[in-house]
Amino acid sequence: MTKAVKYIIILTLFTGLFSCEREFVYRGGEEGLMLSTDTIMFDTIFTAIGSTTHNFLIYNPYDEDMSIEEIELSGGDDSPFRLNINGYAENELADVKVRAKDSLFVFVEVTINPVNSNSPIVVSDSVIIRTRERRQSVKLIAYGQDVILMQKEWLKTQTFTKDKPYLISDYIVVDTAQTLTIEPGARLYFQKDASLLVLGSLVVNGTKDEPVLFAGHRLEDWYVDKPGQWGYIHLLPGSSGTSIDYAIIRNGMMGVLADSVGLNENPLEINNTKFEHISTFGLLAQSARIKVTNTLFGDCGTHSLAITVGGEYEFIHCTFANYFDWSFRSTPAVFINNYYMDENDNVKIVPLKKASFENCIIYGCNLGELGYDLKYPEGDLVGLQPHYLFSSCLLKVTDDLDLSDKDHYLDVIKNEDPFFVSVEKYNYQLDTLSVAKDAGNRDFAEIVPEDILGVNRLEDNGPDLGLYERQEEK
Repeated sequence: MTKAVKYIIILTLFTGLFSCEREFVYRGGEEGLMLSTDTIMFDTIFTAIGSTTHNFLIYNPYDEDMSIEEIELSGGDDSPFRLNINGYAENELADVKVRAKDSLFVFVEVTINPVNSNSPIVVSDSVIIRTRERRQSVKLIAYGQDVILMQKEWLKTQTFTKDKPYLISDYIVVDTAQTLTIEPGARLYFQKDASLLVLGSLVVNGTKDEPVLFAGHRLEDWYVDKPGQWGYIHLLPGSSGTSIDYAIIRNGMMGVLADSVGLNENPLEINNTKFEHISTFGLLAQSARIKVTNTLFGDCGTHSLAITVGGEYEFIHCTFANYFDWSFRSTPAVFINNYYMDENDNVKIVPLKKASFENCIIYGCNLGELGYDLKYPEGDLVGLQPHYLFSSCLLKVTDDLDLSDKDHYLDVIKNEDPFFVSVEKYNYQLDTLSVAKDAGNRDFAEIVPEDILGVNRLEDNGPDLGLYERQEEK
């Protein structure tokens, strides 16, 4: 092979190699680029706490590979927003290549600095996309809220107000002989695994129009019904004088753990409250004395209510509606137990002095939503027999549970669908065709004459079961 032939072959290979590279010389036409949105909107976020990440697509609609002259954040590095442009964590990027009919992602985050304001604030910016022929933009809008940050704090007697939300990390503890009072409209948000521990007293004074909120710290709509975002409220042995009125307790691993409270004085009282979107127990009671009225025990991954190790309990006009669908649930919505196992695996019965359910609904997606694990003592311990009674209630139970025993079941409706307005939307008010309408006992309704919405139970043919009294349109 001559030198001339070798030179031609090498030149051909060299030229072919470089001709395979794509050229991005096209700069776009007058119609510009296609954008997946014209506005990125962030739900309310807490100042000094970063947001979740949003994104949008920039699409090259042309038949030619092209180069975008520049993508930039209008506010630059002084902006509260941050960009990641197609994998580059930059707020400005030039000569951005996009193949024909292909697209790229722009990711957006935001952090808002505190401004010492009780009112929400708004920050905005825009992402500018420049091609040769056009200048396009995507608006960025975020709402921020100053918060009171709390972490590993031991609280003396004080009051939480509605002025600013409280953001809690790790834990806060109400110290022994101290009282935390929470005023109407206050909002307590908890970061992952954070909890409220009570050695003293907790007094929650919500109202119908301004309930007190206990929830996870993510405020985006997607998180509203997601369980397991924080810990729980723990009423420890020795705590006393706790009452909860008009509260919403949601998104926790548990709602309230009440351990040996209310025994030597007034019971723990929970009224007009909602337990929703909990990954394990809504209310877990251990050897406690508790009175609950007008309360919803909603979707929980284990039990909506667990009465364990005996105690004394009364539930009037409560709805236990468990349609938890974030994982498989084999356990009943309501569970009752009267013993524990000691360190030697011996059964230790603790008196279940009273567990009464009056004008209540217990229903859900399982075949049975009422379960027991009870020990019946003999001989000298016969006085420790468990005492429980369901009066004027609607119950969903398995076929093997005998409801004919008048010592435990009076005027019970068995396995009739209560026809909630919308289980999917967590609306447990009663439909007009509900069998629970007017099915309650008036004597119990007189103890709690108004439902959670302030509707009078005593003005029609009879009180409805559960926490809601249906009002027909006139």
